[in-house]
Amino acid sequence: MECGCYLKNLSDRVFFILLFFLLFMSSSEYTPCFYCSEYSKIAQDYPVNFATKDVDSFTPRCFLHWEYECSKCGKDIHFNGISWCPTCKKFTCLSCANEQMHQERFLTYDYYYSIPCQECGNFNPALDYAEYNGTHPYQIGDLQPDEEIVIWMPIYKNQLKSQEFPHKAWGVERILALGRRVRFTRLDALGEYSPKKTWDANAPVWEPLFRDGGDYHHKYKILPEVFRLLDIHENETILDVACGEGNVARALTKQGGQVTGIDFSKLLDFAIERENEEKLGIQYLKLNAEKLTERFAKESFDKVVCNMALMDIENYETTIEQIAHILKEDGIFVFSITHPAFAWPTCTSFRVPGDSQRNEDKLRVVVDYFDERPTLVHYWDNPGLYFPRTISSYLNELIKNNLVIMEVCEPKASEELVKKFPREAYKDDDIFPDFLIVKAMKKSKL
Repeated sequence: MECGCYLKNLSDRVFFILLFFLLFMSSSEYTPCFYCSEYSKIAQDYPVNFATKDVDSFTPRCFLHWEYECSKCGKDIHFNGISWCPTCKKFTCLSCANEQMHQERFLTYDYYYSIPCQECGNFNPALDYAEYNGTHPYQIGDLQPDEEIVIWMPIYKNQLKSQEFPHKAWGVERILALGRRVRFTRLDALGEYSPKKTWDANAPVWEPLFRDGGDYHHKYKILPEVFRLLDIHENETILDVACGEGNVARALTKQGGQVTGIDFSKLLDFAIERENEEKLGIQYLKLNAEKLTERFAKESFDKVVCNMALMDIENYETTIEQIAHILKEDGIFVFSITHPAFAWPTCTSFRVPGDSQRNEDKLRVVVDYFDERPTLVHYWDNPGLYFPRTISSYLNELIKNNLVIMEVCEPKASEELVKKFPREAYKDDDIFPDFLIVKAMKKSKL
C-alpha cells in the first residue's frame, strides 16, 4: 500500500493518520517534520509526517516541505519560494520571476507570494499557500512524491483554529522561544498606563539600586562618560532633568556645580530625603520634564543633563525644545539613553538554554527598530513604560533646536572591566553597546 498517493476518502485519511501515529509511538527514531508539527496546531486534521531532510537541524522537514527544482534555473528552492503552473506543468522560483505579495492570513502566515510562470506568465501561488488552497501538485495529482508521506487536503478549512500574529513559528518568535528573555507588550495607546504611574510603582525597586552610586552599568560605563562630557567647572549652574533619586545631582554638586534637580515621580521623595540628611545645597523641584519653561526663565543654566531618562519621556520633542530654551548660549546638553538599536525593546537578548550563566549562550535579536509605539517591559513586578525611537529621531530633534552635536559615545567595556566583572562584560558589553550618550552645544539661529 502506498501512502504517497492522493487519499480519496476520509476513511483512508483516518487510517493513515492512525498508522503514522502508531509508528511514532513505536519508533524511538521518529523525528516529526517541523512544518507539519506547526501546521497541525492550526489544522487539527493535519498529518505529521516523518522528517527525512535536515533531521539533525532545528527545522527537520519531510519530503513535502523540502525543496523543489525550478524548471528554469535548475536550483533547488524552499517550498515557500517556488510555484507550480498546472497548465505548463513547470516550477518557477522567486529568482526567475518578479513575485507579487498578497496579504492573507493562512496557517502560521499572514501573506503569500504569487509567481508568474516562466512560460505562460500566469501567476500561481507559492507552494506553501498552494497546499493550503488545495492546488499543490501533489494534491491535484500532477506529481507524485518520491517518499511516503500523507498529503493533507484542506476540506475542513472552516474549522482552523484562530491564532495571533506574529505567529510563534515565525523566525524571530521561533528563535526567541528557545530561551529566556524579557517580555514586551507594544501599545497602540497608553490607556491606563502613564510614565508617572509606572515610575511611581517602580520607585521602591529603583531607589536602592542607586543609593550608593548606581548599578554596574551606571557606575562603570554610563556615568564616567556623562561626567567626562559635562566637564563641570566650579559654580556652573546645572539642571538635572528627570533626576530620580538624585544620584547624578549629588555627584555633580560634589564636583562643584550648583545643581537643580527636577522629577515628577515618587523617586524625587527619596532625593529630597537624602538632601535633608546631607545638606549638599541641591534644589529639588517636583516638575514634569515637558514643562520646564513654566518654572525656568530663558537661558537659566550653563549645562543640562538628562541621564537615562529621555527614552522614558513621552513628549521628548517638547522636552528637548524646552531644554534648548532654558540653556545659555554655548551651553552644554548631555543625555544618555538605552541604545536605540541594541537595547530593549528594539533589540532583545535571550539565553539558550534559558538557565545558562555563560555569555556565549547569550544572543541578541533585533525585533523592530522602526516601531516607535510605547512599550511595556515586563521585567519587574510592575511593568516599565518605554518610548523607543530611532537614533535619527533624537539627533534630528537636536538639530531642529540649534543644539550642535559635539560628541557621541557608545560605551564599551574595557579590558579592565572584563577582568573585574567577567559575567557582566565578557562577550556582552565588550561586543555590543547597550547605551548611547550625546553631547550637544546650544548655538544661535543662523
